[in-house]
Amino acid sequence: MESGLPLIRHPAQGFNASQQLIKSDRGSMLTMSDDNVMMKQIVGTHAPDGREVDVKPLLHLVEDILKRATQQIDTSLTTSQAHAEMEDKTHQVNFVSMLDALSYTIDRISCEIAYKALGGTDAHATTVSLFNMLTSYSWDAKLVLTLSAFALNYGEFWLLAQIYSSNQLAKSMAILRQLPSIMEHSGPLKPRFDAINNLIKVMMDVARCVVEFKDLPPAYISNEVPALSTAMAHIPTAVYWTMRSVVACAAQITSLTTMGHEYAFLVHHL
Repeated sequence: MESGLPLIRHPAQGFNASQQLIKSDRGSMLTMSDDNVMMKQIVGTHAPDGREVDVKPLLHLVEDILKRATQQIDTSLTTSQAHAEMEDKTHQVNFVSMLDALSYTIDRISCEIAYKALGGTDAHATTVSLFNMLTSYSWDAKLVLTLSAFALNYGEFWLLAQIYSSNQLAKSMAILRQLPSIMEHSGPLKPRFDAINNLIKVMMDVARCVVEFKDLPPAYISNEVPALSTAMAHIPTAVYWTMRSVVACAAQITSLTTMGHEYAFLVHHL
């Protein structure tokens, strides 16, 4: 743009892709009427208390974790420099203080997602429970906090998968998660991992878009501009579908762990 503003995709471009990957419990996509009712429910949980959370450094950290977990590492000098800058940023006092304040909430989200996934709770119901937990946060903060909780679990899953064969502590932890059994059957499971990783990429695209929209400088563009106000109206929907995508990914990882137990059981009896 001539104004120097960043080129930002409409949030709908990302969450439409997410919706294509997430089916309703009836096995088909939600109707437009269902979608409207659902979004009224989600917007009804939104009661921000005015707190400002600078989620950009946290989003950068999440992005780094998920890129490394999904093995999408660009080893170029530019990426190395960007990572060094991020590492410096995340060690700043303000960022550490913010993490101290948010760590309890991130842990709660992580536990809620894991518990509901193990119990087979409906994805929408789990997502609503997260919105109820995050009612006082802004839309971008709800999304980044949920992604942070997911990154912790997904990052740990792949960290153990990568080092369990050479680290005894990691090996013992991996056995508890049935990771050796999962990795032994990684070939047939590749399409599932690819689907999860593709969805994660879309989730991160939407998250960046939401955060960048929030940071548009009012000196250059006003909320009264029709294009911006239309895009902003889609933010709650984009956040909902991205958080629901997190729930879907977590459920897939949980099912893989369960599958590991099943593989071990079958091997024992064959």
